Amino acid sequence: MFSFRPGRSKDPGKNNGDAGNAPFGAPRAPGTSPYGSAPNGNGHSAPRPVESVIGPGLHYTGALSGNSGVRIEGSFDGTIQIGGALIIAEGARVTADMIQAGVVSVAGTVKGNITADKVEILSTGRIYGDLKTGSFASEEGAFLRGQITMRDGTEPLDDEENEAPQPKDRG
Repeated sequence: MFSFRPGRSKDPGKNNGDAGNAPFGAPRAPGTSPYGSAPNGNGHSAPRPVESVIGPGLHYTGALSGNSGVRIEGSFDGTIQIGGALIIAEGARVTADMIQAGVVSVAGTVKGNITADKVEILSTGRIYGDLKTGSFASEEGAFLRGQITMRDGTEPLDDEENEAPQPKDRG
């Protein structure tokens, strides 16, 4: 039996939906995802879709880990290590020792450091912490109190990162 799945195509590297075609951070229609759902043209898979929700009015304390995506609409305290997308909805509050995810989109408030391939802060989003990411986007009105460290896929050794370049001896 054949079922139509938006964003997927039988041809590798081609999408028949719009979700994967818009650049990260670009305006999108309500209800569409910026994360795509199929392998993109460079052979990498997009983050997995959101499969779990911490709803409004719920408070979760502990650790979240796994390969799927999570949407937080309530409040969360603990650590997050997921392979998929992490969406912090408007009005949500997250306090985390560590956040690692494929993609992070923030419309609520986050207190903690974030490491992700892509980070997006929406106009209502607030982040109090440092970011390590390969791609960053923010809307007008977004707030970040912290540092952004951009990665290009090659991580320097810890001692290289902390050492200042030495002048060459011309003697």
